[in-house]
Amino acid sequence: MLKERVLGCFADEASLLAAVRFARERGFAIDDVYAPYPIHALDEAMGLRRTRLPYVTLLGGLAGMIAAIALQVWGAVIDWPLDVGGKPANSALAFLPITFELTVLLAGLSSAGAFLWRSRLHPTAPVRHLAPGVTDDTFVLVLDPAGAHAEAARHLLVETGAQHVRIDGGQS
Repeated sequence: MLKERVLGCFADEASLLAAVRFARERGFAIDDVYAPYPIHALDEAMGLRRTRLPYVTLLGGLAGMIAAIALQVWGAVIDWPLDVGGKPANSALAFLPITFELTVLLAGLSSAGAFLWRSRLHPTAPVRHLAPGVTDDTFVLVLDPAGAHAEAARHLLVETGAQHVRIDGGQS
């Protein structure tokens, strides 16, 4: 199903932030914002909630820690117990380095994987070129005029200083 979107290209971040705030005040749904570099306070201006990525990192780290301890206990205590200088087979100090490394490894991999999956940045994702220069020096605000008329959204973008405005029938 095709969804109508209105794209506005801006020259600088100040006018983009002003347009985002103005569009939210007027009740327009912001579909996305594209910028060549991170803009402070943009997520707040868009009304985005905080990310849940730290929870994924915590779960990945806990899974790595449990897997490392289970693997070491199974290998050193259950499957192949060795008497090394009279030390206990389940020595916590001996297990510490591997446990730390696997915790950090799985926490990092789960964070990266969740970020790429959620952002739809996987290798098979289709490339979308919204406007020329969007990855170089152009800021793009994409409005979803759901419930409102697309012409009203176009007028709002022109009013806030957009250099180019286009009504697009992008994919939903």
